[in-house]
Amino acid sequence: MDQFITFNPDYVLKPDEGRTLVMATLVGRNRLNGISDSFTNTIHPIYAMILSFIDGREYYECINEASQILETPKELIDGFIKKLVNNPQQVFLKSGNKISAFPPNTIITIPSKQENHRYSPELFSYSEVDLSMRRHRTPSRITLMVNNVCHTNCVYCYQDKRKVVKCTIPLNRIFKLIQEAHELDVKSFDVIGGEFFLYEHWREVLCKLREYGYNPYLSTKIPLSEDDIKFLSKTRICDLQISLDSLIEEHLIPSLKVAPGYADKMIHSLYLLEQYNIPVMVHSVLSKYNDSINDMKSVYEIIKNLSNLIDWHVVKGDESLYSKENYQNIKIDSSSQNSIIDYLEELKKEGKVKIRIPERVIENRVAQTHFSPNQQQLVNFLQRPFCSGLYSSLYILPDGNVTICEQLYWNNKFIVGNILEQNLNEVWNSDKAKDLFYIKQEDIPTDSLCHSCNYFTVCRNTKQVCYREIIRKYGSDKWYYPDTNCPFSKLT
Repeated sequence: MDQFITFNPDYVLKPDEGRTLVMATLVGRNRLNGISDSFTNTIHPIYAMILSFIDGREYYECINEASQILETPKELIDGFIKKLVNNPQQVFLKSGNKISAFPPNTIITIPSKQENHRYSPELFSYSEVDLSMRRHRTPSRITLMVNNVCHTNCVYCYQDKRKVVKCTIPLNRIFKLIQEAHELDVKSFDVIGGEFFLYEHWREVLCKLREYGYNPYLSTKIPLSEDDIKFLSKTRICDLQISLDSLIEEHLIPSLKVAPGYADKMIHSLYLLEQYNIPVMVHSVLSKYNDSINDMKSVYEIIKNLSNLIDWHVVKGDESLYSKENYQNIKIDSSSQNSIIDYLEELKKEGKVKIRIPERVIENRVAQTHFSPNQQQLVNFLQRPFCSGLYSSLYILPDGNVTICEQLYWNNKFIVGNILEQNLNEVWNSDKAKDLFYIKQEDIPTDSLCHSCNYFTVCRNTKQVCYREIIRKYGSDKWYYPDTNCPFSKLT
C-alpha cells in the first residue's frame, strides 16, 4: 500500500549562513503539540535539502528523487526519513561534532498524494557548515503596530497610551516593507494595534500581506460587521483572536468602559465568524471585574458549540509598565482565580472546548530571599527561553521607529532604527541594534552585578535578558540590571 509523506506544513525552513532554521509557520496560535511555536531549531543544510523532496508524494518516490539529485545513497535518506515520520518527540541527529534538532512530527503521513513543492534543494546549498546558536542573519519575524487607539478602554491594558499615536507611515511604505520582508525571507509578518481594525487602511494592508503569503495574527475587541467578516473570509485569513472577558455586561462596562449592547454585538460577531468559517481563538483576561464562575460560564455557553473555535485561552491580568490604575485594585484575588481554575478543569473533561488554563495560585509559599545560587539554579537560569528581540524579530511602531519588544515602545534605549529612513536590512544590521544585542560587559555600569559577573558571556550570548521585566522591577533608568530571574541578583 502506498504511503504518502510531506514536510509538516506547521513548520517552515529558512537558510541562514551555513545552517538551516526550522520554525513554526504560524506564531502565537499555540497549535503545536509538545513544543512552543516560538521555537527555532537549527539543522544541517543537507537535511533541509532532503526535506525539500518530502512534498506530498509517495514515500519511495521522494527518496528516489532525493538520492538521485543529491547523489546520496537511498539507504541513508531512508534511514533519516524513518527517524522523523510521525515521530511525536524531538529528534537530535549528530553529524561529526554538530547536532541538528528536529521538532516533533517533522515529517507526517497524509492520506493521499498532495504535491506541494515548497522548497528547492538549491535554496539550502552551502560551502561550509555552522550550526551554532546565533542571531538570525535576517529578521524572521516582523510585527507592525499601526496605532495605540482602541475600541475599549481596558483597566488592565498593558500598552503605553500616555499619548495617542496613529499610523504616520505612508501606505506605500508599508507595502514596500512587506516586499522587503519577503525578500529577506522573513517568515511571519503580524499587524496589531491598539485596534488594528480602527486603522483606516487595514483592508489594503491585509490584501498586501496575503499577496506575499503572510498569515497575520489578528486580535480584536471590536464587534465586526458582516461586511468586515466577508472581507476576512475572501482574504483567506487563517484565524482571529477575539478578546472576550465575560458576557455579563454589567461587568464589562466598568472593566472595558464600553457602552450597553457591547456583549450582544460581540456574540453576533462570533456567530458571523462561524457562518463564514473563519477560525477563532477566544481570549479572556481575569481581573476583579470578571472574577466569578458565572463570568466564565457566560462565555462558555456561547462558544462551546462554535464549529470554528480553535481554543479558549484564559489568563490572569498582569501588572503593566504603563498601568492607568493601581494593579492591586484591579487584580483578581487568589481564591477567585483558583475557583475559576477548578471550574475550567471540569469543563475540559467535557471535551467540547480546548481550554488553556492559568496557573493555580499556591498560598503561603515560603519565599527564599537569601540563598546561595547552587549549580542547579544556575543551570536552570542559563537554560531559560530565548528572547526573540533582535535575535529573530523586530517591532515597528506607528511612527516608523523600530524597537526590540512590544512592551518597550518608545523607550529610546531600545529604539534601533526607523523604517522611514532605513530599509529593514539596514535596521537589522545597524550599529545600535548590534551594540544592544552584543552588549559588552565593560559597557554595563558598575552598580549592576552584570558588570563583574563571571557568567556574563554565557548568560548574554544570544539569549539576552528580559528588559521589560527588569524595567518593571527596577525602573527604566536601571535597564542594565540583571534579569529578574538571575539567581545571583536574588542575593541582594
